[in-house]
Amino acid sequence: MTTIGAAMILSIQYLRALAALMVVLFHAVDGPNRLGADADLPGFRAGTAGVDLFFVISGFIIWWTTRDGRAGPADFLRRRVLRVAPLYWLLTLLLTAVAIAAPQILGSTRFDPAHLLASLLFLPWPHPTLGHDNPVLFVGWTLNYEMAFYALFALVLPLRGGRRLAAALSILGGLALLGLALPEGGMAWYWTRPIILEFAAGLGLGALAERGWRFSRLEALCVGAAGMALLLWAGAVLPEHAPQTGLAAAIVVMAAVFGRGETQKAPGSLGRLFAFLGDASYSIYLTHILVLPVVQIVWARLGLPVAGAAGLAYPLAALAACSAAGAACYLFVERPLGALLSGRRRTPRAALGAGASA
Repeated sequence: MTTIGAAMILSIQYLRALAALMVVLFHAVDGPNRLGADADLPGFRAGTAGVDLFFVISGFIIWWTTRDGRAGPADFLRRRVLRVAPLYWLLTLLLTAVAIAAPQILGSTRFDPAHLLASLLFLPWPHPTLGHDNPVLFVGWTLNYEMAFYALFALVLPLRGGRRLAAALSILGGLALLGLALPEGGMAWYWTRPIILEFAAGLGLGALAERGWRFSRLEALCVGAAGMALLLWAGAVLPEHAPQTGLAAAIVVMAAVFGRGETQKAPGSLGRLFAFLGDASYSIYLTHILVLPVVQIVWARLGLPVAGAAGLAYPLAALAACSAAGAACYLFVERPLGALLSGRRRTPRAALGAGASA
């Protein structure tokens, strides 16, 4: 890996950490029902834009890791499934077991065989209690899109260079246009929502990075700051995952991947922490929805404040707890499981190229 490539991937790791923490913070303050009737927490609706960052990053990494043209469609899909599915399936089955054995513990999760099967197959299916097309582990809706994107990209993988990019962008763009004519609801509409264009943006950024596009540090700072401001604004005031949010996410990722100089200093302690959280971002994303209810119950039983300035400690505590639990899951479950299934030892830094999922 070249110096520029290493710096670029490190920047992507920072963004993956940021995206995961944004989603965690959104859910931490969005549904504090276990904290009691007096809970009065500041909202962070902009945190939903973390998903848009993830999708653009995913498109970028898929292009970047297949740019040498060596991977065939079957091997590509096998690697993608091994990267994404095992931990997700494990947590889905764990949540299902709880729903069967002790349903009183869970608020909205109910066992439904068809819903479970659809969840394991990454298919959108009405949730038995929420009504939306969320899987058993409901944040896994993003993985339905990820797996569909991988399948689509596998179709164009035999093509080379510009033809592969043109084919992928044409299919994604055509599907998004088709979705404009479809009535809301149903699988066809689900797979053609404009959010799929965020994968296309990531692919385009990957192709430009491969061709050597670079920003100066000042240009990257200005572009990144503007993109982040637009991302937070769009995430806060527009409908979730609006096209403007995807555009803002693409600008932020563009600043990250184009904005590294020819040399890269070793990251300090804070940089190493964020790089590690980037490694663990998939585990953080999947497990935080299971950790937050526990944090809320403990917080309420301790009688800690949930309103006013003192109540701001709860979101910070929830963020720390979810990060710690996700990091533990990454170290002791996700990484060993991935090494076992892939038949080889993997280190976080060697595995960076494989994983921008969700």
